[in-house]
Amino acid sequence: MEVPPSSRYLINPGSVGQPRDYDWRAAFAVYDDAAEQVTFHRVAYDVKGAQAAIRAARLPERLAARLSTGS
Repeated sequence: MEVPPSSRYLINPGSVGQPRDYDWRAAFAVYDDAAEQVTFHRVAYDVKGAQAAIRAARLPERLAARLSTGS
């Protein structure tokens, strides 16, 4: 995505955990100021480990389940 220098943007690439877009992977973005571009990325992470931590903290099961489906 090209980002012209004369414009203002609020860019939200997503997050790690509790996704709502049916993609379980971690989301992030990198801004290259020299090229004036934003590049969005997705990477796999330890979902089972995150689910175990959620369960160990006795948080609602739906929070753990959501991580593997992205919904």
